[in-house]
Amino acid sequence: MATNVSSRQDSSTDKRERTLSMVAGVLGIVMFLLGFLRWLSVGKGPGQSKFSGFAMQMPTTAVIGFSLAAGLIALLGATERRPGRGVPSAVPTGLAATSLLLAIGVFLGKGAISPSLGNKVGVEIGLVLGLITAAAQTIVLGMGLSSRRDNRDDYSRTRA
Repeated sequence: MATNVSSRQDSSTDKRERTLSMVAGVLGIVMFLLGFLRWLSVGKGPGQSKFSGFAMQMPTTAVIGFSLAAGLIALLGATERRPGRGVPSAVPTGLAATSLLLAIGVFLGKGAISPSLGNKVGVEIGLVLGLITAAAQTIVLGMGLSSRRDNRDDYSRTRA
């Protein structure tokens, strides 16, 4: 009678990295959903225009795209169960950090988005939540990256 026993036991570090990668994947999907909120506004009063994160020619699309890519790559790498497969955690961490830096850049440089608009550009809730989500995703993936160990290092230390 066959039993369903895993031939590979995951260490606690592997489980932690897999969990953190899945959290980062969820954060990437959350960032995608936040893209439908209003991120930037132009003008004040009744003539004010508000733009979502996916509005045409908005710099916020890159913030969302890099975060989504980081999340999906981390999630797909975490769900890969074959030995030696998966995605190195440095790749999604780098993408998430790129998203965070772009979000910070948009937030700080919002007044220089267009020479004709200048200081008429305002921040909306989407950009604030996007900035928080990008920071959380970068931190989560950074934690996974810092906890990663190479088993060969342990092997070479014990043999020397």
